[in-house]
Amino acid sequence: MKTEAGRLLIIENEVAHREALCTQLLEMGYTVFDADDEQSALAICREHRLDLILIGADLPEMDGGELLTRLKAERALEHVPLILVAIGDDLDTVANLIGKGAEDYVQAPFNPVLLQSRLNDSIDKKRLRDQSMEYARLVDDLKLVILPTGVALSVEDNFERLLERILMETKNVSNADAGTLYIRTEEDTLKFAIMSTDSLGIAMGGTTGKEIPFNPLPMYDPVTHEPNHHNVATHVALHGHSVNIPDIYNAEGFDFSGAMAFDQRNGYRSKSSLTVPLKNKTEVIGVLQLLNAIDPITGEVIPFTPYQQLVVETLAAQAAVALNSQLLRRRQEWLLKLERDVQIGRQIQTDFLPTNLPSPAGWEIAARFHPAREVAGDFYDAFTLANNRVGLVIADVCDKGVGAALFMALMRSLVRAFAQQHHAMDWENILAEDAGPGAVTEMSAEQRRIFLTPGAVNLHNSIKLTNDYVADNHANLNMFATMFFAILEPAGGNLLYVNGGHNPPAIIDARGVIKKRLPPTGPAVGMLSGSTFTIAQAKLEPGDTLMAFTDGVTDARNPQGKLFHESSLLPLLQEPAESATALLDRVDLALKEHIADAVQFDDITMLAARRLPKG
Repeated sequence: MKTEAGRLLIIENEVAHREALCTQLLEMGYTVFDADDEQSALAICREHRLDLILIGADLPEMDGGELLTRLKAERALEHVPLILVAIGDDLDTVANLIGKGAEDYVQAPFNPVLLQSRLNDSIDKKRLRDQSMEYARLVDDLKLVILPTGVALSVEDNFERLLERILMETKNVSNADAGTLYIRTEEDTLKFAIMSTDSLGIAMGGTTGKEIPFNPLPMYDPVTHEPNHHNVATHVALHGHSVNIPDIYNAEGFDFSGAMAFDQRNGYRSKSSLTVPLKNKTEVIGVLQLLNAIDPITGEVIPFTPYQQLVVETLAAQAAVALNSQLLRRRQEWLLKLERDVQIGRQIQTDFLPTNLPSPAGWEIAARFHPAREVAGDFYDAFTLANNRVGLVIADVCDKGVGAALFMALMRSLVRAFAQQHHAMDWENILAEDAGPGAVTEMSAEQRRIFLTPGAVNLHNSIKLTNDYVADNHANLNMFATMFFAILEPAGGNLLYVNGGHNPPAIIDARGVIKKRLPPTGPAVGMLSGSTFTIAQAKLEPGDTLMAFTDGVTDARNPQGKLFHESSLLPLLQEPAESATALLDRVDLALKEHIADAVQFDDITMLAARRLPKG
């Protein structure tokens, strides 16, 4: 900010002398006020902050000594230099007045260079004296205001009251009429947290209960993503440095159209502005903007002084520590609540998985479930059906986290509900009719034979109804699942299945030979309403094991990012295993050694059903 040349008052009752001196001083760049009597001179002194007063040494209508005494008695003029203007050679009067309080004199006619030099010396001495007094004042303010305020802010446990205190204390210390406190959001916007304009009686945000009707200020352009330097608050948030503007209506580089519109609506005049960042070390967590510093003596709006800026910045630094502590506390409370909710969700999800797996005579069923996060999108299920059949399901919902977990719960519930209602509602007959009168005759002979196998209609329609429900009711979520759903007939080892886009399970014999892979027979479930799912058939002989898994097994990554892949999985399946549990344990151990200390990339789920060898 460019330093002002100086604000001078000329007290002289000779019009010609006064006007000549005014003209000369104006040409030198000074701001000049003039008076021809004591009353008007004192009025100007009380209305404007002055840097220097020039007094005519020969004032016939007033006693110069008494005028000096009265000027010195004015609080606002206590440290303002009083310079005598001598016309001619009457230096005795000058000497007498210097003895009564005048600091120096200039003699007409004036040499412009010498005159300006003498005036500037006096102004500089005054400003140095002011600066020295400000440092002394700063020491007092540190003891009496800043440090106590910092302590008070640090123990304030109510977030809204903390915001109010920060704004109130900084307004008080700078004698500002208005102020706004912004909080930086995770979306890189500045949210209006609290606003106050004393002269208009406006108070919003904080504990007032009045909502601030202004949208957050974006720190980056939503289209171009360029940093927003047009707004002074976002500029300060981006750069982390204060901006002090004497008059926003004459400011360059910033858009104050919002403030000007506010002025027009409310009959206000926003003028001086001080915008200060609230920083946690190097990160800006908020912005404090003060408007219209008020001169306590004259009542006029003045620029924020360097001293006021220093004090506000010092106070803002302490406020930032308190604010950051509150924000961290609020975030911690939110995270704890979220953690509790996630733990509840994890427990609910665990409850969705079967507690006890079916154990039909001559069979062993085992499973493994290792979520990558607190909740998972994978699931497995094994449940009994009519006529001693067993339903086997393994699925992988697209995406991860809470959304996938919720979808997992929905799909698992739909599949099991549709499948198990078959027994209560005789769905074999009902859903065969729903398939349409020509559905069976349009199939190939092999498909017709499989479709008419007991349990096939139940299997087909359970998948179809699940698919159509999800696709018809939740298409906007773009969520679906790869799914392998099989119905096992334990007595003969017959297996009817639908593979909706899932990794092909393997059937392994007792020697470890992979007899068959069960490839997809339809698309992922829930992707498109009306999708066709073909039923396929396989048979497990005594000693055979069905091994199904999600892609979290083959996509498991080691610390170097290398995938486990089927090339590592299949050799493990080809080693004879004494039980389904032993087979899963073997794969589990290999996966743990492969992943090592890397972060688990995806949910890992496995399901194995082994037909025991004949005694």
